[in-house]
Amino acid sequence: MNRQANRLMIEKFKQEPPVNDTPEQKVVRLTVEHPQYRQDYSFYSYSKDWLVSDAGMKTSMISNQMVAVDCEMVLCEDGTEGVVRVGAVDRNLKVILDEFVKPHKPVIDYRTAITGVTAEDIKKATLSLVDIQAKLSPFLSTGTILIDHPIVIDTSLVFKFPNARKFRRPSLNTLCMAMLGYEVQKTGVSHHCVHDAAAAMKLVLALMEKRIDTTVILTREEDEKSRFFLHRIPTYLPSTELEQVLSREFRSKEFKIEVKPAKVQGGNYCAVVVFGSSKEANQAFANINGCQERDSSGLPQKLISGSRACFYVRKMGQDY
Repeated sequence: MNRQANRLMIEKFKQEPPVNDTPEQKVVRLTVEHPQYRQDYSFYSYSKDWLVSDAGMKTSMISNQMVAVDCEMVLCEDGTEGVVRVGAVDRNLKVILDEFVKPHKPVIDYRTAITGVTAEDIKKATLSLVDIQAKLSPFLSTGTILIDHPIVIDTSLVFKFPNARKFRRPSLNTLCMAMLGYEVQKTGVSHHCVHDAAAAMKLVLALMEKRIDTTVILTREEDEKSRFFLHRIPTYLPSTELEQVLSREFRSKEFKIEVKPAKVQGGNYCAVVVFGSSKEANQAFANINGCQERDSSGLPQKLISGSRACFYVRKMGQDY
């Protein structure tokens, strides 16, 4: 019932004229009217512990409260993603949650270089995902705008590249560099969920205050010619081993990997590789031992075929 009420609330909001929208509602509208919103936020319950907020049952869309949330995810034995750390801040950037989470499935890849989470951290964790839900629930009961909530602001849907390929989204780090002038995720430094949540909140506040707009102009440091997109990576290849494979293929260790979780249970995952310059990226691509192909969008890619796994490395520095 809650899920149906939430869906109806969003559909009603989308049909209302935007002329009387509050600044917060204007940014919500940019998210819920995006073509990818329905695909990303049509959640299904895979667990008895799944929590659906009751925003549609109890509240309207009128609220100026906002909470930004970020999670660190690991790869579990069955190929699913597990939440191991959650951070949340309010609109004043006050930290309201920063907790490790004990996953209920065996973990095969902590992705420590990215998440900053180790097996030792999880051994000490005492909170379950249900406990985290209980801690967050009070902040959702009054229609709070939350990332991953029916009343949602998703920065990857709100901001856009000019003349970009369909559905190409900016990363949080790209947005921070282009809009706020700083890196939230530095090369060689693991993520911190509280810092990432605060960065998302800063972006939304800057947009509401009209200090920035929704169009992302890439800086020189974020030149797409220095980036690769890796896809069809099997889940049984952990990120640590992926990095070793790439180092051999690229004949270089001077790159950063950003893992993108699988969209479906047991599915393949993706990653983005960033080099310090387009020259380094071009040399690394040339070093890959494989024939150059074209993907469905016409972008150049190569197949890396190893004893453990096969996956594609695609260039991103073409016309959008």
